[in-house]
Amino acid sequence: MNLRRKTIQPMTHLDMTPTIDVILTLLTFFMLTSAFIKTAAINVDLPSSSTSDIQPVREAVVTIYRTGEMTLNDQPITVSDLGIRVKELYIQDKDIVVTIRGDKGVSYGQLIESMDIVRLTGVKRLSLATTVKEEGNAAK
Repeated sequence: MNLRRKTIQPMTHLDMTPTIDVILTLLTFFMLTSAFIKTAAINVDLPSSSTSDIQPVREAVVTIYRTGEMTLNDQPITVSDLGIRVKELYIQDKDIVVTIRGDKGVSYGQLIESMDIVRLTGVKRLSLATTVKEEGNAAK
């Protein structure tokens, strides 16, 4: 009877097959996904000029208060005059941005009505102003 214990030999080599499989899979993944990524722009070193003008973006702000009152760039205005005044601003600058700031208590219908009036003037860039929620209030 053989009472000697067999000694377990430590593994002297590392099997590279799984490692190579993972590397090839990652390489294939990155090669395929990089083909779909578009570069945002070409880096260009622009020359400087002392006579160049900065073109500001014009913005018109329509504020609708809880009471139903409305202002355009802090000037009181009625709903019937809103389209006329925005159209005048749009004629002066075709790239004007109209931002509508509606109070939380303003009815949905009044907000949509003012958006429709602004869109009918031909303005292409319309936005609604909001505030950022604090992290503690996000779940409410």
